[in-house]
Amino acid sequence: MRKIFEIVAPIVFIFTFGLANTYAQDIRIPLSGKHGKKTAADTLDFVPKSMSGDYSEIIRHIKKDIAVLSSDSLKGRYAGTPGEMSAARYIYKRLSDDGLELLSPLEGDDFYITAPPFAGAVSKDTIHSRNIAAVVQGYDAKLKNQYIVIAAHYDGMGVNDMTVDGRSVEQIYRGADANASGVACLLALAKQIRSTSFLFKRSVLFLFTGADEQSLAGTWCFLNRSFKNNVKDISMMINLDMVGRDDSGMGFSVFTSAGNNYLRRLVAAVSSNIMFPSPGFIVEDGFPSSHRLFYEAGIPSLLFTTGLNSDYHSARDVPGLLDYDLMMRITGYVYSFANAAACTEKKAERIKHNPKSANASAAGGQCYSQFDVDERATFMHGDEKAFLNRWVYKYMKYPERAVKDRVSGVVEVQFVINKDGNVSDVKITHSVSPEIDAEVLKVVSASPKWMPAMLKGTPVKVRTSIPVYFRLKKSSSIKLKK
Repeated sequence: MRKIFEIVAPIVFIFTFGLANTYAQDIRIPLSGKHGKKTAADTLDFVPKSMSGDYSEIIRHIKKDIAVLSSDSLKGRYAGTPGEMSAARYIYKRLSDDGLELLSPLEGDDFYITAPPFAGAVSKDTIHSRNIAAVVQGYDAKLKNQYIVIAAHYDGMGVNDMTVDGRSVEQIYRGADANASGVACLLALAKQIRSTSFLFKRSVLFLFTGADEQSLAGTWCFLNRSFKNNVKDISMMINLDMVGRDDSGMGFSVFTSAGNNYLRRLVAAVSSNIMFPSPGFIVEDGFPSSHRLFYEAGIPSLLFTTGLNSDYHSARDVPGLLDYDLMMRITGYVYSFANAAACTEKKAERIKHNPKSANASAAGGQCYSQFDVDERATFMHGDEKAFLNRWVYKYMKYPERAVKDRVSGVVEVQFVINKDGNVSDVKITHSVSPEIDAEVLKVVSASPKWMPAMLKGTPVKVRTSIPVYFRLKKSSSIKLKK
């Protein structure tokens, strides 16, 4: 790394330009969802502010940002490539032009990782990637050293070299929805929050992670290296991943861990007091993203998303299919939510990963997530990545029909690891083709036993999901298992 993040609180002058009465209202919003008498802990002692400005101008900037990030010249923004570096520099310049305080140099807060198998044709060696971070300092003397982190990963899936009719063809995985959409909304949020910083008591940190398509490497490096000494000061994490389309049937949605009633009440309170459409709750996040590692670190975390779609991680994920008005409205909602998170006197409690009723629930067969247990289920002393590399990719065949039809993509598969370590309830949550789906179901269902998850010393069932990549290279390199 070239620089360790340093947070220095400047002198903050607060100018309200005659709006002090508006911003000083003491209106209490119920956070408990209960009827009857409310306590101070159950209420939000202010009205969350709505995003201001010319909405058509916000949409124009979102369109421009996505067009740049999804352009042919960036070649899919694969981790460690010049395209990813160009994306990082573009993000840095945008933040700088909008007056943000940057926490890293132009080249970003860089790190090195080893590329995993099946990561694509771009690199098989050490990957050099980087994170970009900026901050808007809070104005409250007591709360400004606490941080609301809003994050989006900017890397993508790169390119895919194919041979069609004897000609070499390069497919670019532009990643318009995954995740140029989240980056564009985060850039819009950064500009809006910077221009209204006098409304935010806590500081807001904007994090753009690289190499997150590679086992969330950028997020891990942020939490365990560059921001390690300040992780205890993070009050909440908000993740924006795939927020550009509404054709999955899921709509604008929010995911947070089971039992995190404070965050759910906060979402409901904000939803009832602003003009922007509110998200619906989902019980599974469906794909790996930054919020999972923040959650593992005990930080209250949320994922805002419109979910997977049929073009996820394919060359068909292009800007022309995005809903820009939807992204503007999501940006508006997240602005109000971030404002509420930054200004509530009560801080969300850290996650302890040990529900009180663990033993009773385990006996009753309750199914947890990997993030709600004391010890995660493991495969050959590793996590889901080990399962992919040591079992799935080792025994999986690329169906001949799929090779012939040049079908590629990413299958998302969900399954349960039972208390005895056996795998069950395997199902596809994101399909590529019938042949490929069937192959994934077969290999995952045949998994050897895992070491079960543990909660208060008792084995419990957990549900998890993994992405399985099917990527075709040039025809000369395709080898089918017989």
